Amino acid sequence: MKYTFNIQLSDNKRERTEKLVIGAFDNESGANIALKLLAYLMFIEKRPRIDEDAGWHFTPDLIARDDAGDIRLWVDCGRVSMKKVDTIAMKVRDHIDFFVFRKTQRDMEQFYQTIKEKIKHLQNVKCISFDDEFVDGLGAHLDRTNNLECYIGDDMVTLNMTNSFGRHEGYSSIHRIGGE
Repeated sequence: MKYTFNIQLSDNKRERTEKLVIGAFDNESGANIALKLLAYLMFIEKRPRIDEDAGWHFTPDLIARDDAGDIRLWVDCGRVSMKKVDTIAMKVRDHIDFFVFRKTQRDMEQFYQTIKEKIKHLQNVKCISFDDEFVDGLGAHLDRTNNLECYIGDDMVTLNMTNSFGRHEGYSSIHRIGGE
């Protein structure tokens, strides 16, 4: 299934309008699609691509490259294996931003505590999450075509989505941990 988003985005700097299509894998949840969408919106200035092969053993949910084609951003959403986090954290060093997006702050904190003692290059792992029910609520209201008005600040996101199901409004703080 493919989800189309007609995006009107504003942040502290400017406004943008663009169209995004996200293809869902067979058993991929609406919440995971919502996390990919949120990651895309947060890093839109870097011109990210979703589910693009990085040429590494692992594929990110979101990737951005510089003009020379070098990877500058790697994002994984939802559940990520310990082996993948360890491998990517080692490979990114300090020239690639590596983020793991989780649905809730509690989920993010549990994930971070789990990897804290097991990942050699923990300083390369940054985590982002949202308020309870925000991601699940967005994921539950997705349709094939969605009109999205969104504001993203440094530590909050507000969105209004309209589709055949009606209008869905959501607001969340952006929670961060890691990268020290």
